[in-house]
Amino acid sequence: MLLSGAVLSGSDGDIRIDVTLENTPPGISLLLPKDRLSAILGSFTGDEITITPDESSCLIKAGRGEWTLPTEDAGEYPAWNVDGAKPVTRLPVDQFCRAVKGVVFAVDDESSRYALGAVLVEVKGEVVTFVATDGRRLSCVNCEHDLAVDDSQTLVPARAMAIIARLAAGCSDASVQLEATKNEIVATVGNATVTARLLDGRYPRWRDTLPDRDAKATTVSRADLLAATRAAAIVTSEESKGVQFVFSGDGIWLHGQSAEKGESSVTCDVVEAGDKATVKLDPLFVQQWLGGIDSEAEPEVEVEAVDAQSAVILRCGDNTGVIMPLAVD
Repeated sequence: MLLSGAVLSGSDGDIRIDVTLENTPPGISLLLPKDRLSAILGSFTGDEITITPDESSCLIKAGRGEWTLPTEDAGEYPAWNVDGAKPVTRLPVDQFCRAVKGVVFAVDDESSRYALGAVLVEVKGEVVTFVATDGRRLSCVNCEHDLAVDDSQTLVPARAMAIIARLAAGCSDASVQLEATKNEIVATVGNATVTARLLDGRYPRWRDTLPDRDAKATTVSRADLLAATRAAAIVTSEESKGVQFVFSGDGIWLHGQSAEKGESSVTCDVVEAGDKATVKLDPLFVQQWLGGIDSEAEPEVEVEAVDAQSAVILRCGDNTGVIMPLAVD
């Protein structure tokens, strides 16, 4: 890691994190071994660390311990200058973290289509939409901002989004400012700045997966549906991983079965019944989408199911999910 003046930096070439430190005298510039410094910081319970540099080493004092670590020439650290970044959005940290949590699980890092490994940040007027899809399911979350910026689409690597959200979670009274160049995203959170390379590729026409159809959704408790899905999925396997969801006026009946693990039958009560339908879904997709929602703020979910071949649409507050059905055996 590079300690230069009051800024501590770490980078792997694709993502860089810069943190501004307090009480750091000017003129310091050295490279520190990341693993050993991290181990030192994790070995004491004090709130202050002293680093005294020498020509080729530094003395670190923390708590009652002292360590002398070798250092390297700061000039060898690769430069990463960002020029011409334009504002994309600015959101309170709670909204940003909620949006990332609600979509990041749906990316596909292993796809040959690199765009599917990104979270799409789409800005249209006052609405900012976070979107992730792997081609079999999609999740999106809408937020509102008051930043006067041009409409845009930015493909942010899922790993970078997760890092930004982790930093934001520790800054409850701050906001997340996103800026972008043609090739990079720059996120400012409190005293930290995250710079990451954007992904290339054409993102799917994701709005086309949200059909406008005449169907009545079933309203159900998020917690009840999550518990029922987990219970029904206990007997599923890789070869037979689907759970059958049967929507009726009496509730939702969930059925799972595999030759090696057995059979399950679970009934989930509903708040309001919708159209009757039977559809087979991957229970993991259902669980991940339900788990990405703020359960206290949004206790109920609307599930729109039409038939065994059509996409299932889930809505809960500003969160929307699309899950494609599995083939019926």
